[in-house]
Amino acid sequence: MTNMYSSESIIWIKNVKRNHGSGWAYDDKECGTYFWLNWPTAKKGSASTPKVGDIIVLFQKPNIVDGKKNYKVHVTHLVSPVSDTIHIDDKSPDHKWCREVRLIAKANPIFAIPNPGYYNFFKPNRGLTNPIINLTNNKGLPEPEVQEDIWKMFNDYFCQDIKNEIFKPEIPIGIFGELEGDKIIREHIKQELTRRNSKIVQMAKEQALAEGNGRIKCECCKFDFLATYGHLGDKFIECHHKVHVSTGERITRIDDLALVCSNCHRMLHRKKDDGTYHDIKTLNQIIVQKTNQYNESPNR
Repeated sequence: MTNMYSSESIIWIKNVKRNHGSGWAYDDKECGTYFWLNWPTAKKGSASTPKVGDIIVLFQKPNIVDGKKNYKVHVTHLVSPVSDTIHIDDKSPDHKWCREVRLIAKANPIFAIPNPGYYNFFKPNRGLTNPIINLTNNKGLPEPEVQEDIWKMFNDYFCQDIKNEIFKPEIPIGIFGELEGDKIIREHIKQELTRRNSKIVQMAKEQALAEGNGRIKCECCKFDFLATYGHLGDKFIECHHKVHVSTGERITRIDDLALVCSNCHRMLHRKKDDGTYHDIKTLNQIIVQKTNQYNESPNR
């Protein structure tokens, strides 16, 4: 069975080192190859932890980079175990336990992905299999956003032989609505769900369901599809990114998303006379104002 790799496959992170930092570990491994990844001899259990299909991030801090003294940690490889077998490397007595792994991505040149400055590699810095959550950061990124961030770091370095095994999110028909109707909105939804992490969108929806006791109401007008359409409208909603994709690539947080009805979604993407757009708050103010005017009208 073929694995489908995605940012969500990044489960582990592991420090590697060659000759006490005098060289790059696994620099000789080429895309399309399989190799043995070593673990410390005293930690055999750590070698058995990753499952087949999990992705392990390899990072290292060599002494010299491009002829100069190095002070930065570099993320260098994404690898994935291909079997559960633990091998013994007799040539490496201090790191004799091995797993056969597949090379998923490799920075080229090897020093191409230095720490961007907000990650702290201290916790996973012992050559063991560490859960990716141990890669802490000072930006407040939760685990899914860390996974997505690392995935994007390797965007230009994925091995050619796994290109067809990279998961590409599909439009979740039946969750955010059938993609019919207005072409601009249809393309907007399609673009945002394919260029931004669909897992974050799903998390926003699940959070809204939990907070609403199984119901999702439009954040602008409070329209409830389930109340109006019964079972047909159950869990039906559209997702609006408050920060437009056109502003460039960025990490999406749940707070960047709004769950809205189809009508409000279209109004959020309709330009005002000055060329700008309404946000959730200002569109809600219009709705409240118009509703109050209607209720106070003597002709209603």
